[in-house]
Amino acid sequence: MKISLSLKVAIGTFFVAGVGVLLVSIISYSEMSDYVKKNLLDSLHSELKSDAKQIQKDIEAMKKDVRLLAQNEKIDAIYRAMKNRYNYDAKSNETLSSLKRELGKNFQSLLAHSDAYFNIRLIGANGDELVVSLKDSQGRVRTEKESALQNKGNREYFKEALLLNKDDIYVSKINLNKEHGVFSIPYIPTMRIALPVYQEGKIFAIVIINANVDKLFSILATKASSEEELYIANEDGYYIYHKDKGKTFGFDLGHGHKISDDFDLSRESYFEGSSAYAHQKLFIKEGKYIILALKTSDKFLKEQSWQLQKKLGFYIFFITIFIALFSLLLMRYLISPIVQLTQKAKKISSGESEVQIAFEVLDRNDEIGALSHSLQLMLERLENSKKEIEQKVLERTKELHELNENLEKIVQEKTQENIKQLETLQEQSKMASMGEMIGAIAHQWRQPLNEISISIQNLKYDYEDGLIDAEFIDAFIKKNKEIIKFMSSTIDDFRNFYRVDKTREVFDVREAIEKTLSLQMAQLTNNNISILISGESFEVEGYRNEFLQVILNIINNSKDALLAKGIENAKIEIELEGHSIFIRDNAGGIPESLIGRIFEPYFTTKEQGKGTGMGLYMSKMIIEENMQAKLSVRNIENGVEFRMDFNEKR
Repeated sequence: MKISLSLKVAIGTFFVAGVGVLLVSIISYSEMSDYVKKNLLDSLHSELKSDAKQIQKDIEAMKKDVRLLAQNEKIDAIYRAMKNRYNYDAKSNETLSSLKRELGKNFQSLLAHSDAYFNIRLIGANGDELVVSLKDSQGRVRTEKESALQNKGNREYFKEALLLNKDDIYVSKINLNKEHGVFSIPYIPTMRIALPVYQEGKIFAIVIINANVDKLFSILATKASSEEELYIANEDGYYIYHKDKGKTFGFDLGHGHKISDDFDLSRESYFEGSSAYAHQKLFIKEGKYIILALKTSDKFLKEQSWQLQKKLGFYIFFITIFIALFSLLLMRYLISPIVQLTQKAKKISSGESEVQIAFEVLDRNDEIGALSHSLQLMLERLENSKKEIEQKVLERTKELHELNENLEKIVQEKTQENIKQLETLQEQSKMASMGEMIGAIAHQWRQPLNEISISIQNLKYDYEDGLIDAEFIDAFIKKNKEIIKFMSSTIDDFRNFYRVDKTREVFDVREAIEKTLSLQMAQLTNNNISILISGESFEVEGYRNEFLQVILNIINNSKDALLAKGIENAKIEIELEGHSIFIRDNAGGIPESLIGRIFEPYFTTKEQGKGTGMGLYMSKMIIEENMQAKLSVRNIENGVEFRMDFNEKR
């Protein structure tokens, strides 16, 4: 389907405008998101300050209560009664026991009215409890009997409270409550507020209120049903309030959960992932503080973002449509002269240039007019150059025809020359391999010929000793036939080794290698060269005898290098791994300056007259051209490694 230029421009403008509006929208959205995030963090930080004020207010209320208790006239009466030898207070006309009961009732009254308080004590300056009122887990209040009272002189909060000046209030760290040295069950996160009571210029006793922090801090109940999560940690970073109770009071319970695991304390407020974080220190007394932290999801941000995305999407779509329609109308108006020029250019391209085409209708004082004038000039020049081009084409055609005839002859000559050169290279390589193999056969035959010679020499002595009979003759013939059969088999192997393969076949790699080694083993053994083959065999497809020649070439190269360098403990290792063959020796390797050239024709590292330089060149051709595999070489520790990869197709 043909699309007009004006429509293409409109479509292009639609996409360009869409991308432009989209980029502006993305930038606006990003800025708006940052703005919303900043507002959310400011709001979170402000709320955290409000929570801190509420907690401070709760602590101040507790301080107010301990002051009221310390001003109770019953405590003064108890002091006077304890000084009296009969434990009697003449001013109030009451005994010490009755005064303690009355004070205990006052303590119970405060416990009953405060859900957070669970223990109020009056402790003497010597650490002995004078009055203890408490609230059990069911909310029942009572005053402890005299027999149940303890000495709290070794408690940290008592020792610190004794150091206070008059009217100074002690605020403890928040930890788990203990009774008789054992944590209360269920665990009670406890804050203690204490105030010393002075009599006659000395501390007579200390009033202490124990409060359950989970109930004392009223903000905790509010946060329990909120999307925001409040966390509280002590000044050492251990959680004292966490939605997961198992992470609190690590310093008491022996685990290491800290607020630094969940909050970056180097930043007061920040966004991470989909959540907002904020924290601050709340000083509950000089030198003592707790850490408050808030975490909230970005639900509000997501809601705002979704609304913004919908609006931006609506604006993008309609603004882009408007721009595209406006562009379409504008382009049609501007492009109409170009359409006329296009029609005239079509006539020229269709061969109508000989017909006079009028361009005057587009005689305008702008770029389109200039284009019209240029087309008119182009048409005139085309007519003038047409005849020249036709003449030159005729001349060039004649030259090309003559060149083509000569080129075909040259190609044929070069092809025949390359074929002859390749055949010569193959013959040279084959002759070199045959020389190596003849040497191997000589070693193979030396031992059996020696055995036959010795056997013949001994025949005369056996005859003189009268040992020759029919059985002796049969054994003599059988033994020498076996030796001759072995020698004949060696010749057959040699003949088959150089038989020209006519067809490709699938053959076993290890079996082929072992056949090659069987022809060379005597020569290798005679030169004290050990050879080891390892690994699991695999099958490949190709010309088997050509593959044997490659193995022979590489083994002979390693043998020559080992002998030339006089290597002690000379060895050649052949390893089969996957679909690769590794042939390694310990002959010291090839100089790095030469190793890159060893596959070049006529290049050899051997002494003059001892190598043709064709063996490795033909080996690489056989492996890579005929067997579609890869042959490579590299130096290894103390030697060289040839590698054939049959799973890497070329």
